[in-house]
Order: sequence, then C-alpha cells, then structure tokens
Amino acid sequence: MIGRREFLAGLGAGGALLAAAGCRRRSDFPGRLVGTAERRGHGLFAPPRKPPARRERVAVAILGSGVAGLSAAWKLGREGLEDFRVLELEDQAGGNCRFAEYPESRAPWAAHYLPVPTREARATLELLDDLGLVRGWTPSGDPIYDERHLCHAPDERLYQFGRWEEGLYPHLGATPDDLRQTRAFYAEVERWQARRDKSGRRAFAIPVDLSSPEARELDMISMSQYLTSQGWTSERLRWHIEYGCRDDYGTSLESTSAWAGLHYFASRSPDRAGPPGALFTWPEGNGWLLRTVMERIAPRLTTGALVYRIAEVGRGVEVDYLDLGRGEPVRLAADRVVCALPAFQRARLLEGSPGFREFTCCPWVVANLVLDRPPEPGHGFPLSWDNVIYDSRSLGYVVATHQDLKARTAGPTVLTWYRSFVEDPSQIRWGLLGRTWESFRDEILADLVPVHPDLPERIRRLDVMVLGHAMVRPVPGLVWGSERRRAALPQGRIHFAHSDLSGISLFEEAQYHGVRAAQEVLEAGGVSFDSSL
Repeated sequence: MIGRREFLAGLGAGGALLAAAGCRRRSDFPGRLVGTAERRGHGLFAPPRKPPARRERVAVAILGSGVAGLSAAWKLGREGLEDFRVLELEDQAGGNCRFAEYPESRAPWAAHYLPVPTREARATLELLDDLGLVRGWTPSGDPIYDERHLCHAPDERLYQFGRWEEGLYPHLGATPDDLRQTRAFYAEVERWQARRDKSGRRAFAIPVDLSSPEARELDMISMSQYLTSQGWTSERLRWHIEYGCRDDYGTSLESTSAWAGLHYFASRSPDRAGPPGALFTWPEGNGWLLRTVMERIAPRLTTGALVYRIAEVGRGVEVDYLDLGRGEPVRLAADRVVCALPAFQRARLLEGSPGFREFTCCPWVVANLVLDRPPEPGHGFPLSWDNVIYDSRSLGYVVATHQDLKARTAGPTVLTWYRSFVEDPSQIRWGLLGRTWESFRDEILADLVPVHPDLPERIRRLDVMVLGHAMVRPVPGLVWGSERRRAALPQGRIHFAHSDLSGISLFEEAQYHGVRAAQEVLEAGGVSFDSSL
C-alpha cells in the first residue's frame, strides 16, 4: 500500500530522471489539467438549501450521459418515446467516452476501443448495425463489419530489455518453465471457453448477467490466490495477467476477483460475432460510437447540471439539479427516471437508498501528448496502435492516428498515455486532486523518455485528465454478490443503469444496463417494443 508521502517522493525520483535525460521544461511546450467533474461533483456535499423556484416537466429524466445513459436515450428514441431529458454534470457528454479535439487529431480521454462483440451482446450488435458499421450478414447470421473501422496491424507491442516485441506477453528472456505455465494457463482458459451449462450459457459471458453460475465460487477468491492454487508462479505470466486486470479493471492480482480475472481472458472468444481478436478503434476512441447518438439527442441534453436530489413523489419523481451555468436550482418533474450514475452516489441523491459500500472505484490518469511527428519506433517491432512498457506503473500509450497509414511515420499525431492506480482508492484519490500539471508531466516523461529519447523535442502540448472514479473495481465477492443484484432493481419509478451494475466497466455492460432500464420504462408505460437484449 502506497501512502501520499511515498507517492509524492516517487515523483521526485521521476524529476531527477528527467534532469539526467536533459528534458526540456514547461516553457518549451504548453499543457493543462482538463476536466472539472470531480470538484463539481463535490457540490453534493453542500447542495442548495432552498427549494428550486424554477420548474420543468418531462416524461423520462435520464441522469448521466455516459454509455449507459446515452444507450437508454438511444433505445427510447428508437421505440418512439421522444419526451425525455438527459442531465449531465460535465460540459461534454459521453462519460468515459469523452474525447479531445486538437487541430492535429481527435484523441480519447478514456475508453479507446471496442472488441468485436460476442453473440450474447445483442444490444451492442444492434447499435453497430444502426451506426453503419455492419456491411452485411453471413449465412450463419454473423455480421460482416466495415474493415476500415477495425484496428490495423500492427496492433500491440511490448518494450523490455531495450527493444520492442510483438504482442503483450514478455517472451524475451522467458524460461522453459515460464512458457510451460503460460501454455497451461491458456489451456485452462480454452477449457472454460468450451464449456456450456444445460441451458447453453457460458460461464464467462458478456453481458455478465448472461453468465452461468458454475464458476461463481471463483468470485470469492483473488486472482493471485487462484494462480497460486494452480501452481502458476511465473513472474512473467503473472505480470501478463495483471496487466490485463490493471487495463480493464484498475486492479492488481490481489484485488481482482478470480472470476473477473478469468472473465478478461475467457469471455471474448470463440463466440465473437466477427473475426477472432478483432477490435474497433478510432482517433477519438469510443467517442466515435456515441457521437451519432449525441447528435440525435442534442436538443434533449442539458450539460453543466449537478443533480443533488431524487425523490419519488406521488405518481412521479422529482429531480432537483443545480444549473451551473446560471447558478440556480431547478426542479424537474418526471413520470419516471433512469439513474445512470455510479452506485456510490445514490446515498447522497436518493432518499432511502443504501450506501452500496461494496462498490469501489479506481482512479485513473490519462494524458494526451500532441506531437509534431511520431516518435522513432526504436529497435525491434515497429510503432503499433497499443504500446506497453514491461514493469512500468503505466499502461503505456495508444496512437490516435494509427488507422491513417500515411500518418504512421510522418506528420502530427497524439499519444494517449494511461495509468490506473491499483492501490487503496481512498488514499490515492485525494493526492491526485492536489497534484500540479508539472508533476504529471514529469511522471509521464520519466516513463516514456527512456523508451523514446527523442520525445521531448517532438511535443507540441501535453494535457492531463484525472478521473477520480473512473471505473468499478471487481474485487472478490462483488460480481456474484447480492449487493450488485440489489443495486440493479428498480426503486418505484426510478430505474438504474450503469456499468457498476455488472461489477465490470466495459462498453457492452454499460450499454446493456442502459437498454435494460429503458425497456423497463417502456414496459411500465405500456409501450410495445422489440427487445434488444
């Protein structure tokens, strides 16, 4: 466990490394801290005391414009229910799918890809078809995707021992025992992929709610305990698996449920409705998927809205929010509400709601480095879409212009650098909010300059976003625990939608719950619809 003092001391070491490398200082390139939701959200601690004088009315209020909230709006609109409003705290809708727009390129602020969906993810397949990404269908009913949107090769590489290699497993220097254990682990993954229960369900499905319960006992132990019980002690294998947990969940092997750890590897294949291993990516990441949805609902979207009270009153629901632009409270009366906000917020918003203390969120830091040209690829495998440094605290970086073949070696680009914090979130979160842009700059360059010595001279600007509650952590006991299932149940006229409700923060999970909540609203209103689930 890392305390704030040790955390800040580590930054001093990063600054020393930069000085030794002769990196240029702030005056050479600009940058800033972007995003204000954390400080805005803390307004929940001191909401307005007087009842709102301004009143509004709508059939359905959707609270939150992340993937879950926008998916609820998408489904309601598809079924002809247009009388809804979406309230969003941020100035930009999209949640973890928000993105930056630079003259050089768009770039993601969080979610940057979508794996080709499994057949169970019907709502996601329907959305991809709706967005024009499906060009046709095979005789077996699988979609044929527009390959321009699938990630081009080379897609992944790993840096260690001063060179790059293809893929994300550290083959360089691996012993025969390392490789034996890795083969045994993947054989176990394939065994789980092939299994079906009597109803045909897989143990590890996407959405999570469609998984069979046969492996649920694994949710009670950590991924570290599971690997040890199997005799898989290889440091390289454990690093490889932990990287996946840090990347998708923001957790370590010790804090990841073994069920969630296996889900990362066993859920995607072989039941993908498309090419094995393929994924969608765009310069702005998953923001591309939501831009069309946001354009459709723009007249019904209100940004800069801090929701601070939700209460069922009579035959409707009152939603009180602070209009941050005007600085005045507003009461929105609705027939029904889709609350697409994180579960941890409910205790302060919803009268009579429990605290749902088993839900914890991982902090993230994301940085966009705008470059006048790509960094030199270095020794070994060429510059890829995803570039990872072995044994780094970061998750590496993705290249925004990767899909543009002409921009691979020349012209401006944007590198999006990621770090998730697997330590105790309550310790780390406040420390992150107190840090300066300069401290983040030094940490990021200390991570990347040893790999790309030419990087500082290529940077045009460097922007940083802190996501204090970026994603739910699938700690042991959460995914198959009773609290997660209770959190998804409607409370009167209030319906809930968020990736939290799966215990895993994936696009398909957030979309599933958004569509599910919308269908609950439609059913309650007597509206006939075709299920997307």
